[in-house]
Formats: sequence, C-alpha cells, structure tokens
Amino acid sequence: MKKYILTFILITFSTTLFAQSFNQERTALESFFKRMYITKPFEGVKIVQDYENTYLLSAILITPSNSENANNRLASVKNNRQVSQYLGSLIMIDSETIIKTTENSKIKESVTEITEIIKENSIGYTKSMEILTIINLKSGERCYLFIRNIKDM
Repeated sequence: MKKYILTFILITFSTTLFAQSFNQERTALESFFKRMYITKPFEGVKIVQDYENTYLLSAILITPSNSENANNRLASVKNNRQVSQYLGSLIMIDSETIIKTTENSKIKESVTEITEIIKENSIGYTKSMEILTIINLKSGERCYLFIRNIKDM
C-alpha cells in the first residue's frame, strides 16, 4: 500500500515539475508591452527587444464599432498595411471624393453628404502577426498590439 501511495506522490510531483510555462512567459511579455505602450503611447511599427528575443511590434488604434469581428478584421488589415509599408513594399493610393446634395422634405433644407473613397493597392507580403493584447483607452478607442518574433520572419 505504501508503494502505491509513494508512486502516486512521485508521479504527481514529477508532472508538476515538468509542466510548460508558456502561459507565464506570454503573460509577462503581454504586461511588458502593455506597460511600455501606456508609458509612451505610439501608433505604428517598432522593433523592440527584451532580454532574449527581438520583436516586431505594431500598434493600431481603432474606434470600436458594434461588431467585434469587424473590429478585429479592420485592425488586421491596417496592421498588414502598416507592417508592409514599414518593410518597404510599394503602395499606390487612389482617392475619389463624391459630393451628394439631397432635399429633406420634413425640415425643408438641403443636406450635403460628402463621401470619400480611398483605394489602396499594395505590392508586398507580410507574414502573419498575432494579436498580443487589446488595450481600451480613455478616449473610447482601442489599441491593438500585434507582435511577431523577428527570428520567425
């Protein structure tokens, strides 16, 4: 009976010793970059080093809409454009402004609506970056921090 108890304790103790610490490292990395951003806010791409690794860090500001999926997609597209531009790819921008005037019969006034359409073509390739964290700012905006280890690029 003592052998079974001793074996059970030994197995339990050995599995806790060899457990992975990925979540602890990830949490430490997240809090490090979060404190760095809160101390000195920026928007754009930076190369940042910690003790062991070098990272490509991208900060994107988004005014949140109703859909979380739309926010994430918009942040991802802006991040790809920003990182691609930082890495030196070719970007062509075409802009078009549409001015539309309509009569409002209830108020008896004319309403002018201005729509600007911006088309952007980019030639380049950006390897995927992952969202490290999302910071809710006091201004109502959200800051998405994207990260990629430079060794993986």
